[in-house]
Amino acid sequence: MKKISLFLILILFNISIMNIFADELTWSYETDDDIASVAASSDGAYIVVGSYDNYLHLLNKNGTQLWKFQTGSNVESVAISANGQYIVAGSWDKRVYLLNKSGQKIWDKVTSDQVNTVNITPDGNYITAITKNYSVFVYDKAGSQIMAYDSRNRLATSSVSPDGSYIVNGTNDSNIFMLSRSGDRLWEYKTGGNVQSISLTPDASSIVAGAFDSKVYVFDRKGSLLWSKPTGTATHLVSITKDGSKIFVADLNDNIYLFDSSGKQLLKRKLNDKANAVTMSPNGDYIAVSSLDRVISLISSSGSLLWSKENESAFNSLFLTTDGKLVAGSKDNKVYFYDLSSFIMPGTSQIPKESIPVEGSQTPVSDTKPPLTTNDNPPSGTVPDTTSTTSSSFPFIYIVPIAIVLVVIAAVVFMKKGKTSTTPIITKEAPIKDQIKCPSCGSPIEKGIKFCGSCGNDIKEKVDLKCPNCGATIGKDSSFCPECGQKI
Repeated sequence: MKKISLFLILILFNISIMNIFADELTWSYETDDDIASVAASSDGAYIVVGSYDNYLHLLNKNGTQLWKFQTGSNVESVAISANGQYIVAGSWDKRVYLLNKSGQKIWDKVTSDQVNTVNITPDGNYITAITKNYSVFVYDKAGSQIMAYDSRNRLATSSVSPDGSYIVNGTNDSNIFMLSRSGDRLWEYKTGGNVQSISLTPDASSIVAGAFDSKVYVFDRKGSLLWSKPTGTATHLVSITKDGSKIFVADLNDNIYLFDSSGKQLLKRKLNDKANAVTMSPNGDYIAVSSLDRVISLISSSGSLLWSKENESAFNSLFLTTDGKLVAGSKDNKVYFYDLSSFIMPGTSQIPKESIPVEGSQTPVSDTKPPLTTNDNPPSGTVPDTTSTTSSSFPFIYIVPIAIVLVVIAAVVFMKKGKTSTTPIITKEAPIKDQIKCPSCGSPIEKGIKFCGSCGNDIKEKVDLKCPNCGATIGKDSSFCPECGQKI
């Protein structure tokens, strides 16, 4: 029995340990070559994958392949409508493909060069594509080409609103300019260095650009500069939330930053290597960023590291769903699906792991001042109510298995204490002379008690009236029965 109890305790303990250190990885899906791009529908029900195996893959939320579609070359970029009804892919065969949810091709269009970036409106009505030579193409759902812009290789980066209404371009000679869907140049701005990254809100009300002059720039739709801030070195990666409330920036000195819409710096954090991909929750409260050291990190807008994962290969593409699921495409030919809802959903305790050194948030600086490099006080920006910024990350639910093990151990201990000894214990009985038999059940009882401990009958009344042997009536103080001679 002792061996069985110990065995059960060890099993429960091992399960608890596995739960504590369990990977949040829900599933992985493997293709025949590197993953170039991943995206998901708004509810996370459908996940689209572009791979260098020349295939476009559609998966459900459980990681099951629904279908795959072959193109003529690497699938470099993918996008999916909010409801998952339409899927678009850009391939290095110089084509843009539009498919429906069933995997049937609606149309494909030839562009001027390898397609590097595609996008689709939430309703699926407009599709945009940017090629390797930074030409921009806009199509409607029926496949009609609405607009084409040939940059003649002047551009270093380009971004387009999902419906193709606004196209913002950055050049190697330090210019930023916006085009309308008809191709008209709406405005232009000269920065101090090559423009390397551009991101804009769906309606182009806010445009963010990063340049090699070590600055990040934010404009409105009319081209007015709202603000610019210095970074530690050349800014190579920027992203803005759909509502424009948060702006992510990464520089070539391995630093990442988060600003609010007014330009207030919410965080600065140094990674172990340069950031190469980023995805944010709709309100920017949570950021998933991958770096060239093959690590994904989940960071809160206050700068707390909530979760991190190192992979054998670098990640190329990230997509964070609204309910806290992270889809990551890697150079090891795999798509990884992590459930991080316990770290970011309301009401969950969030305690950051401090495996990456943190630099304190800084007070916003003007364009003329150098960037701050020393630690300052924690940011006064919005911090999720359930996030602590002082301890290591540990989802509260993982405490449950430990509690179960402790309860089981305590129960076993108490059970052992409650067991009687294997050596018989002899109870000392009252002297024979002080005992009589219960007149109702015959059980031995002591003189002077009022009720039998075995049957509960009134002893005094029955002893005064009946002989326990023959049932004859006896006197109250008699020592022997007058009928049978039984000693009372």
